[in-house]
Amino acid sequence: MNYSINSNSLNTREDGIKELPLTPIDQRYLLVINIQSSCDSQGSRYLDPMWAKDLIEHFKYLKNFTLAAPQRLEIPPENTIKVDSETSFADAKFIDLPSPNSYAQAILMLPATVAQLWGAIARTDIVHSAVAGWPIPMGWLVTPIAIIQRKKHAIVVESAPWRLQPGTTPNIKARIIAQIYERLNRWCINRADLTIFTQAEYQESLLTKKHKKSYIINASWIDKENIISEAGATQIWQEKRSQSPQKIKFLFAGRLHPSKGVLILLEAMKILDNENMTVELDILGEGELLSNCKAASNQMQKSAKINILGTIPYGPKFFDLLQQYHAIVVPSISDEQPRIVYDAYSQALPVLANNTAGLRDCIENGITGSIANCNDPIALANFLKQSAENLNLLQNMGIAALKKAHSLTHQEIHRQRWQLLLKMLDESKN
Repeated sequence: MNYSINSNSLNTREDGIKELPLTPIDQRYLLVINIQSSCDSQGSRYLDPMWAKDLIEHFKYLKNFTLAAPQRLEIPPENTIKVDSETSFADAKFIDLPSPNSYAQAILMLPATVAQLWGAIARTDIVHSAVAGWPIPMGWLVTPIAIIQRKKHAIVVESAPWRLQPGTTPNIKARIIAQIYERLNRWCINRADLTIFTQAEYQESLLTKKHKKSYIINASWIDKENIISEAGATQIWQEKRSQSPQKIKFLFAGRLHPSKGVLILLEAMKILDNENMTVELDILGEGELLSNCKAASNQMQKSAKINILGTIPYGPKFFDLLQQYHAIVVPSISDEQPRIVYDAYSQALPVLANNTAGLRDCIENGITGSIANCNDPIALANFLKQSAENLNLLQNMGIAALKKAHSLTHQEIHRQRWQLLLKMLDESKN
């Protein structure tokens, strides 16, 4: 049975389901995941800021929370935060798992990892894992242990990095590994008590036992306080449209990788430049195609322009930057669901996107953005040109996207997950 969730209720395609009162969950909850923490010589724990932010949302409704994840003794990487002194982490418990840096190390460390997980799962009531992770996804280890120990098991599928990436030429080894991951991940997902997907394609392709309940909740990280007001959005759009001469500004924000459609976007900009179209593309991000982006920027000779912005921390400055543009361009050719879509919504920006499974699930075509088949430069250039020539539509879609953002906050996503956990626990009593 496939379920979809909105901000107000849980809905099944066949019948309605009422929400349970949102009460704190006191059962012992164990999150097992591959995301690594760092430990310095003083024994202090450091986490990626975005990961720490997500954990804090878990703490708000999970009152007996333990995190089992790899930890490495090292000088903490830049941009990590020390969580020992954070009051939000005061009641959280940690189990530090081995931190392998290769498949070979993961296999050598497997007995110790399994032993730790066996004991940890025995002491918990609910275990939550994932099927994405390197070198060995924790879900592969957690699932059989949870089955043997008869523990409630939840899996959240946010991405599928094991799948072969479009725009690359995989060798035989990569193809075999991708098949192994796909089969094992399906096995785990089909045996979980609760499965949450971020898009319908993952649900359709990975959950082969169609009678099992599953849910779709789009993954968003925007906070309510970062969503601008409708009045503010209207003023910002008026200022953008009153510029003289009118200059259309698009933004690409993401990893500079072929799967993100970067090479197609650069070629599309060359076409627009040859047509002498006044359009400006800013590129925010880093990655293996940075040199290609710089080269394309230098090749612009007429009215089109490409600016390389580097990177900017996720926060107020990032959201202020978004307000300068008329649209976000997401030409991804993979099935991923970039979170920049929701960031754009929070600043009343429409999204111009390629027609992929992940993007179809988070963009309402013609309402919060435009979706088109643009897997080649000519198609993408035409798509951008048509969009740039209709500022009224861009503004209307931006305002509609802003309204949508209120149901897609990070807090709302966790509220929905909270509801599903309560439902799972309630059903287990019957």
